[in-house]
Amino acid sequence: MRQRKVLLTQVYETLIKGVVVEPAHRDIKGCWKCTLRHVSSGDEIKVVAALCQDPDGEVVVVITVMN
Repeated sequence: MRQRKVLLTQVYETLIKGVVVEPAHRDIKGCWKCTLRHVSSGDEIKVVAALCQDPDGEVVVVITVMN
């Protein structure tokens, strides 16, 4: 995020309001992964996220951010 000058609020906004550009699919660890895109503060942001099961429940893990 720092390298690409993307703010945490832009990542959150992309996760909430983004459009799926790479459909959800399972990776080799069994996690569901997808890519979301959203224009935030005039910047096009893409977030690759994974939904994984941990011992306490489900969590969203941001893997990478692109702009």
